[in-house]
Amino acid sequence: MYKTFDEMINNCGCLSGSSLVAAAADRETIEAVKLAFDKGLGHAIFTGDERVIAPLVEEFGLADKSETVHAGDPVEAAKKAVALVREGSGDALMKGLVNTSDFMRAVLDREQGLRAGHLLSHLAVMEIPGEHHLSFCTDTAFIVAPTLDQKKHILRNALKAIHALGYEHVNVACIAANERVDPHIPSTVEAAALVAAWREGEFDELPCTCTVEGPMAIDVVASKEAAEHKGINSVIAGKVDLTLAPNLECGNVHCKTLVHYCKAKFAGVVLGAMVPIVLVSRTDDPETKFYGIALSCLVSGGR
Repeated sequence: MYKTFDEMINNCGCLSGSSLVAAAADRETIEAVKLAFDKGLGHAIFTGDERVIAPLVEEFGLADKSETVHAGDPVEAAKKAVALVREGSGDALMKGLVNTSDFMRAVLDREQGLRAGHLLSHLAVMEIPGEHHLSFCTDTAFIVAPTLDQKKHILRNALKAIHALGYEHVNVACIAANERVDPHIPSTVEAAALVAAWREGEFDELPCTCTVEGPMAIDVVASKEAAEHKGINSVIAGKVDLTLAPNLECGNVHCKTLVHYCKAKFAGVVLGAMVPIVLVSRTDDPETKFYGIALSCLVSGGR
């Protein structure tokens, strides 16, 4: 298990010549790309208003490492960025200063988008102060109320990505309010069904092995002592790599609570498209955006 983002990036190797396409680039996006170049990013293409992008590219010394494709507005920038990725010009796609709905509309366009026949899901990675390993969580941004079958696809997406980062085995907790299966609490029933599917070998075709437990409350996820105090026999309590959220609200609140109240560092990547996608907030700082770039390029390279 990696302890920090820096350890993950360094142990996986630098970004080793990867190419990134960024839609509707702004100062924070271009600064984040500069940080990525410092770690080995090979090339970047910015789509957007060249009158805004050109001075920033010069300021950050990226003129000889990048190119700009002019777009009249953010919607056009998103469409042009997606088209460039479809043509093979990028190993990863990044959202810059563009509305998420406009960006994803371009990604999901049935004719010109980046659909690859898979369910799209979001994987969050956090470096939590006081913890001794990186924590992964899915799905935190896409599927509002996933069915059991969708949860299996979400889990597969996440496990493939985590393996691409160098993990050979992943401990997975299906989180719920408590550890008892209660027919009145669907998340507990589906967590138990996911564990049963794992035991029956449904995930054996994946490139890494895993241990899946659940339903599991978050205190047991975090602490072996909590599991022992509750009388729960768990082999992964306190050593969970990936938490599988029962729904979007749970995953989203879990991650944002850790970021805003616990000051966790955060990176996120969209999985299931033709290439990994950096889906960041327009208000994220350059460091957070850099971690998203690094994560996406590393996942792409590891595939």
